[in-house]
Amino acid sequence: MIAADNSKLETPLHEACCQGNFKILVLLLDANPWAACKLNSDNQSAFYMACSHGHLNVVRLLLSKAWVQGLEDDGFVKNCLHVAVTRGHTCIVRKILEVCPNFAQQNDRNGCSPLHCSCYRGHVEITRMLLKAGVEHALEFNNDGYTPLHLAAMNGNTAILKEFMSMAPTSFRCRTKNGETVFHLIVRYNHYEAFIYLVHVFSDTNIFHCPDQNGNTIFHIAVSGGHHQIVDYLINKTAVDISFQNHRGLTALYILNLTDGNVDIKWIKCPEIQDSNTSEP
Repeated sequence: MIAADNSKLETPLHEACCQGNFKILVLLLDANPWAACKLNSDNQSAFYMACSHGHLNVVRLLLSKAWVQGLEDDGFVKNCLHVAVTRGHTCIVRKILEVCPNFAQQNDRNGCSPLHCSCYRGHVEITRMLLKAGVEHALEFNNDGYTPLHLAAMNGNTAILKEFMSMAPTSFRCRTKNGETVFHLIVRYNHYEAFIYLVHVFSDTNIFHCPDQNGNTIFHIAVSGGHHQIVDYLINKTAVDISFQNHRGLTALYILNLTDGNVDIKWIKCPEIQDSNTSEP
């Protein structure tokens, strides 16, 4: 009966792990440990249930079994670290990495590593742990062509940007499949505080000035998106090239003229910029 399942193909072990019932789980494992390897209708193991619901004592018990580490490529542990990371169960993530550090190398069906999940969810401490477990994962792309850092940039998480700057600075060189840098993503999603942090770090580097595959600089992106606070900062406090043309031959200022023009910032009256506007074809 320990291996018997219900309509969802869940065994009593699934239920014990879901509820975090440690004492009952001990009895079940003593009687039939291999029942723990059975998957439910969603291809989830009892171990997955424990990781998902944040039951550290249950996770610790299962990880103490020698046969668990022999199932790394089996459905028993599939995406267990991912779900613990996604739910923000820091202690469980730490324990899994301590016993089975190779779990950090697993990708889900979208090509996302646990580090991708952590950066997307904005879990700073977990991100730090995963970078320590394998900094090389910072350079991996998921099926959509994004690295973990790209996802952090899209969410504007400055704390995670700082972790990558400290532990994996080369990851800032990675571009998306559209040739976008971390700067492009932060500006596109209008994360001003994260933008200011990166300006202070990269303002004198090629990362700050380089265009994407369409020739658009971050100035083009800011203007096209109507992100006036970033536009104002770029004009007044950086050495942005206002005359740079994208692959369509358009400067950012020309694009601004095509918008509603409802921008109340001091650089509009700058003679140099007015000359640049009128020089457009």
